[in-house]
Amino acid sequence: MSATEQPQVVTYGGWRVSRPAGLGKFTLGQTLALFICAAGLVMVEMTAGLSWAVVLAAPLVLVALISTVRDKHGLSWFDKRGEKMKFRGARRRKTNLFRTGLLDVSASSSWRCRLPGVLGSLNLSEHQDAWGRVFTVVHHGDGRLTVPMALAPAGEDLVDRDAIERKVALWGLLLMDLANETGVVGATVTVETSPDTGQRLVQEVSARRCQDGPELARQIVDDVVAAAAGTGVRVRTWVTVSFRPEVSATTRRDRRERAVQEIAMRLPGLTQILVESGDGAVHLLDRQEMTRVVREAYDPESAAVFEQAAADGLVVDLDLSEAGPISAEADWDSYRHDSGLSRSWVMSRPPRGLVQSRVLRRVLEVSRDVEIKRVTILYRPVDPSRAPDVVEKDVDKATARQRMARRPTERMSREVAQAVKTAHEEASGAAVLDFGVVMTATVTGDQARERLETASAAVTSAAAGSHLLTRVAYGAQDTTFAMGLPLGLVPSRQQLTGGW
Repeated sequence: MSATEQPQVVTYGGWRVSRPAGLGKFTLGQTLALFICAAGLVMVEMTAGLSWAVVLAAPLVLVALISTVRDKHGLSWFDKRGEKMKFRGARRRKTNLFRTGLLDVSASSSWRCRLPGVLGSLNLSEHQDAWGRVFTVVHHGDGRLTVPMALAPAGEDLVDRDAIERKVALWGLLLMDLANETGVVGATVTVETSPDTGQRLVQEVSARRCQDGPELARQIVDDVVAAAAGTGVRVRTWVTVSFRPEVSATTRRDRRERAVQEIAMRLPGLTQILVESGDGAVHLLDRQEMTRVVREAYDPESAAVFEQAAADGLVVDLDLSEAGPISAEADWDSYRHDSGLSRSWVMSRPPRGLVQSRVLRRVLEVSRDVEIKRVTILYRPVDPSRAPDVVEKDVDKATARQRMARRPTERMSREVAQAVKTAHEEASGAAVLDFGVVMTATVTGDQARERLETASAAVTSAAAGSHLLTRVAYGAQDTTFAMGLPLGLVPSRQQLTGGW
């Protein structure tokens, strides 16, 4: 390449939102209901007369029209009404409140800070992989096994564009390998930015200090460390891969033991691919590290306690059953947990059109208005045996929608072309994945409510800058908060229509 030649700009796109398979804007269930109602009206007209049929048809038509009106997130009035009713029922039953530890007044209380809600059935176990490295397995209630890993990516500063595009291509190959791997049912990537307590800087400087150095030099170093302590930002990145044990074993315990052995054999190759695609070291989390991550998420002020204990050489023996919040309360649009107040969003639409590799930079970078920000991308591979049917149905639905329209629009033509292109790529060996994005902003201290509103505005603006259409997870703040943690928790039915 000559000095004046510009590198080729690589663009990405083609993400498709799943469309309903029904008639027009109706879902398949709504379409069937319309046909049933139409048949019932015909019978009423034949037996009772036309006037009765018209009287019964009026409210049905009104309901049908209301169900077709959707907002920019793809939600109708009935969808929003269902969210409110579910939350009101949870608040009436007080299931949105969580008290444990010393605040738990139940007769069977163990006085431990157990995890709330959907995380209550999780368990941790430690094992060794083929290279002798210790790793943690998160056991889910539905039988899935998740392996969490910490990454140390180098970032994009002072990196050529060609190198960045190569890393993106390697990440795409990693996702394709995961989709084709037997037993892999999901993966997540979590990037968290939070204040640095300064203890790690003190430890690093103390370990490298020369005791025989000049007094003036030691005093200058101490002053610099004291001035810099607590002003930095800590950026942490985790990747989780979830497996489902094979069903060939006779008992559930045998299935898990065999699955853990297979995971131990796969991890060396998987971590090597992560090193290549992430351009940084990969660290397998042990039980204590994983427990600390969860505890700090529910009680942000405990991070300083962990840092101080590490500086003093102390080992904090904490089990996962003790890592939950003492008190938590899920509101309509926020989540109060111990020393933190959080708000979570979900992606309702991926970027439209073509974007470059740095499209997510705005939403991932550090923001001075957001104290703790956690962005999690959830992937769910489509079974390779089902992928052809999935893409072919998308082509059929897009084509049928265009044919049934009185005036086909350019957007319909582009949807058909994109669906056909996706089918061609899948036939050529590409993998098909569902994905979603969960974002969480957490604030602490006094005036947390006002600071949360400021952080919310910053997160919403950053998401818009990354071409993401997001929506507050109304009525499901506690569950969405848990999905944002590096525990491999994924929705049972992943959608891109504004909810999980």
